[in-house]
Amino acid sequence: MMNHLQNLMQDRPARPVPPGEVISDILDELGMTTASFAKILDVPHQTVSKIIQGREPITVDMAIRLGKALGNGPQLWLNLQQKIEVWETLQKHREEYEKVLTVAWV
Repeated sequence: MMNHLQNLMQDRPARPVPPGEVISDILDELGMTTASFAKILDVPHQTVSKIIQGREPITVDMAIRLGKALGNGPQLWLNLQQKIEVWETLQKHREEYEKVLTVAWV
């Protein structure tokens, strides 16, 4: 298991692309403002802005809304958020995780 964590850290030296950055790129391509997209999602404009700025995570509710609005389902958005969270946590607690022993099980 520790080897798996080490591989994750070594295989991903750079921070994964945040979901907000992906949303921003999509809105640019569509020529859509965050305010108009927020109306489509039926959420406050500030919510979309905070996600794009990386100040708010993608929740399950938001992933469902994004997946429906963009036609790609919620799992993509949850996966993007999870990759960011795993990467950030591994970076923050790397030394602690190196101390955790691997227990073999059958």
